[in-house]
Amino acid sequence: MKHFVMRLAVTLCVLSGSAGAIAQVQRAPVAPAQAAAQTDIDPTTLAGTALRILQAVDRDQVGLLWDGASAVTKRTTRREDFLGQVARTRKPLGAVAGRSWMAVRRQQVAVGGQLPPGTYTSVEFATRFQNNRMAKELVSMRRDEDGVWRFTGYVIE
Repeated sequence: MKHFVMRLAVTLCVLSGSAGAIAQVQRAPVAPAQAAAQTDIDPTTLAGTALRILQAVDRDQVGLLWDGASAVTKRTTRREDFLGQVARTRKPLGAVAGRSWMAVRRQQVAVGGQLPPGTYTSVEFATRFQNNRMAKELVSMRRDEDGVWRFTGYVIE
């Protein structure tokens, strides 16, 4: 890890009596002189956060993920649409038998792009389900203006 400390904050949420976790990666406060050295975030930490997000999907806590999602996502996708899409694509596959991350991609989006400006990351997983079906899962996050990485999307292929 570089000259900064990473902090993984898992916010526990209680909804209708059941607890779930929404993972966020957050940078510890730093002096302005150190800010230039902090242009990167550890890919292993991002992959771990994405894994916790997938575990929430596994526990059917997609609503909690939505509730903690980036405002960017909430402006572009309706909650009901997101929940319905995940249910249609993920639930038929059943329980996860194994999962490993394959890639972490980061992208800086400038003004005028398809997405609102900011830093985004996507973590790709190879997932095997109990019926021996394989799928690729992709978890996306955005570093919001407050420096916190928040959930922005989930896709399974």
